[in-house]
Amino acid sequence: MGWAGAALVLCLILNALAAQVRPTLFPMRQGLSGEGALETAALVSLGMRRLAADVGLVRLLVYYGSSEAEPDGHGHGHEPFDPEHPEESWGGGRYAELGPRALRILDADPAFSYAALFAAGALAFNLNRPDDALRVLDYALSRDPRNHEYQAYVAAIGFHKHGDAQGVIKRLEPFLGSADCPVMIRHMVAFLYERTGQRRRAAELYRGIFETSKDPGYRGLAAAALKRLAD
Repeated sequence: MGWAGAALVLCLILNALAAQVRPTLFPMRQGLSGEGALETAALVSLGMRRLAADVGLVRLLVYYGSSEAEPDGHGHGHEPFDPEHPEESWGGGRYAELGPRALRILDADPAFSYAALFAAGALAFNLNRPDDALRVLDYALSRDPRNHEYQAYVAAIGFHKHGDAQGVIKRLEPFLGSADCPVMIRHMVAFLYERTGQRRRAAELYRGIFETSKDPGYRGLAAAALKRLAD
């Protein structure tokens, strides 16, 4: 059984456990579906915050990896902007729950930075919703204001909004070797290397993605890029 299958089995077990826990133990975040809320409440009530965050990340990755035509890909609506609670106001569009799901993970475990970095990267660079990405990072920074990765992502998104590819590269390069650097960020920097004429650096990063990533989609993109750069 692969990790995804094991994670789903764990989710089923936790759903059974959650049935014994009142949902008021862990308030629902505005605009989110009920999926996973009870199991998160169960784990948090038992003091297992990191496990709650881990399970939340599995659900987030499954949600973002699904087609929006599939049952788990719902979320075309949006919450109107509320200046009193900006972290709960989202622009809607594709995968409208991506940001709120990341915030729910941070509610369970404020130190779990990967969820915030993944969601912010996807929102800013894949879904072209930089304002939503910044809301995730603002909320994460309110919990961990000295986190240099959050600060670098905020700066990179600012450069991205202004079309400054070199500025994005400069801000994100220090984190490319980190185990917590999402593969989407590594792929984006490799693409920017290629676009700015840094072919050798692009090839090195694409090769690393191809050799280490478990995501077949990114491995396929890396292989195609390596072939393109070899021509």
